[in-house]
Amino acid sequence: GGELPPPLASDGALTAVVMIGTNNLGAGHLPGPTAEGVLAVAREYLRRSRGRLLLCALLPRGDGAELLPRLCPPRCDRRGAPFRSFMPAVEKVNQRLREEAGGGRLSVD
Repeated sequence: GGELPPPLASDGALTAVVMIGTNNLGAGHLPGPTAEGVLAVAREYLRRSRGRLLLCALLPRGDGAELLPRLCPPRCDRRGAPFRSFMPAVEKVNQRLREEAGGGRLSVD
């Protein structure tokens, strides 16, 4: 769980690929805290290593019809109805990740 051996941590040519975050949305977390959690992991990796980090953008979830009604309330639209899709939340998280990436050792794809 999260160990980065010293030879790898010191390798500036190393690129780690990380895919995390979608489970947070499925558990009812808001996009902002979800993005900040992903970025906290990214910052910690960059702090502990000399390598680069590729964050995979969150992928669409296909279980919205099943999960979203259980998350409402409090995760409801303005009319008080369950959201129809996770995509707006996924897009908000991905936008925040891309804003943070801006070049250097962190990228989002």
